[in-house]
Amino acid sequence: MEDIVSVGDIIRIGDSGGLVEQMTLRTIRLRDFDGTVHVFPYSEAQVLHNLTKSFSYYVFDLQVSYRSDLDAALAIMKRVGARLKSDPDFADKILEPIEVVGVDSLADSGVVLKARIKTRPLQQWNVGREYNRRIKLAFDEAGVEIPFPHLQVVLPERQVAELARAPATAS
Repeated sequence: MEDIVSVGDIIRIGDSGGLVEQMTLRTIRLRDFDGTVHVFPYSEAQVLHNLTKSFSYYVFDLQVSYRSDLDAALAIMKRVGARLKSDPDFADKILEPIEVVGVDSLADSGVVLKARIKTRPLQQWNVGREYNRRIKLAFDEAGVEIPFPHLQVVLPERQVAELARAPATAS
């Protein structure tokens, strides 16, 4: 009625989300990614999140190591986005150039860089997957390290001393 949701949109209601398959006067039916059908009476769907109305964004939170050259990483992100937009297979899916926002946060394992690409409705995931593939290859080529969590074990001094006194065992 208010043109908020239509059949074919991807929406989220509470903790469930999916493709709107059917709308009746009383219910809205969603099918999620794994095929589960969710039926909501409109009285329970008090807040609807439409992920595909008019346009969509794919938002990137890319983490690079603290040793990485941040300016180089941000430039690579822009370059990969521009190349993706000029690719004939993706040009009609991307509505605007990539928006590289910059350093979003300093995380435990690395620096989080944020960007987004505005796409046609329902295209954000295809564009995002291809961008992720290309940025990984570009970061690898340029030596920009994508970090992984590290765990450091610190033993109390007493245990370190006991380990130092223990005889070495053969492997």
